[in-house]
Amino acid sequence: MTTITDKKPIDFNDEAAIMKEINDFAEKYAYADVEHALEISPNGNMYSLIGTTLDVDSVIIGKESLKGSISIHNHPVEIGKNKGDSFSIKDLWFATKNNLRKQYLVSGNRRDAFEFINDHTNDEISTAWKKAYNKVSENHWNNGTEIIFEQEETLRELHKYLKGFKFYENF
Repeated sequence: MTTITDKKPIDFNDEAAIMKEINDFAEKYAYADVEHALEISPNGNMYSLIGTTLDVDSVIIGKESLKGSISIHNHPVEIGKNKGDSFSIKDLWFATKNNLRKQYLVSGNRRDAFEFINDHTNDEISTAWKKAYNKVSENHWNNGTEIIFEQEETLRELHKYLKGFKFYENF
């Protein structure tokens, strides 16, 4: 249930232009009630997409256009909250399956990014994700605290179990 809403040319080698587009997207869709995505492809095109409250599927632009792309998407924010959770394991699977470059996310006042320095399979990601989540759970259990943003906390631990994974907060 994803639609391409716009397609514009962009110089994929112009890092300043790309960051301007990423930041403009973040401002525009931080509190959107459905998921949106901006795919900046090495083919020289930039694709704007709209999905549903739970998903935006960038594969609609084609696998060749996705390969090596830089992307940003949003996660809708619950009413009364100032941000939603970070990247899901599904986001990581999608990135590795389609050989994406750096990925960005906005959700209210959340601004996160990740990238893979090494290639990984979905099984490797799943195993590392489980280990990182178990460590987060153990820490909360030991401290008598509650996990608020499960994905965010798991991502913070993931580099310990997945070589070449980089997670950035507050881009």
